[in-house]
Amino acid sequence: MPHISSVSYSGTGCPSSAPGVVRSGGFAEPAFRLGGFEARVPDGAQTVHCQVHVQAAGASPGWQLGLESVTVRGHVVLDPGAAVDYYVTSFFSQDADRTVTIKGTIPNDGDGRLDRDVASTTRIPGASMVWGPCTREGSGGDVGLLNVNFRVALQTGGGGDKYAYFGRGGVDNALPAESWTYAWRRC
Repeated sequence: MPHISSVSYSGTGCPSSAPGVVRSGGFAEPAFRLGGFEARVPDGAQTVHCQVHVQAAGASPGWQLGLESVTVRGHVVLDPGAAVDYYVTSFFSQDADRTVTIKGTIPNDGDGRLDRDVASTTRIPGASMVWGPCTREGSGGDVGLLNVNFRVALQTGGGGDKYAYFGRGGVDNALPAESWTYAWRRC
């Protein structure tokens, strides 16, 4: 049965020197809570990112793994006209030139300040999916080193005095989080 054999983190939102990431879930649906992930303007970082590097093993020979969907959760506070753009980029280290990036936007098109928890799931179209190396007999079921980078960029529409925030918050002061699902194919 496939299992995660190692995980490491890098980026401004999850520096490897800090214990800011809490992993939960098994191989099939890993989840990561990001304790240091916060973007805020005008008085903070406009963009922040966290890259998770996952090595997995235990797959049967003759299969490839691909990232199928990503769900991101967090808390936003946006003045009218502000927005949060988020990007998820994935690739396998064995073929780092082949990447896929999905983008989403959470806008405040209203007249008042938006202050709420958000969750968004994005599926990667099958034709765009990036596949890991084919598992081989005697490889221990190594599916490759999957890298998933989650980045947010706050947009204020040119208004320097507008406020925008993405990070922890809400009634339970929940941490920003991401979770994934995978697809498999024969190779």
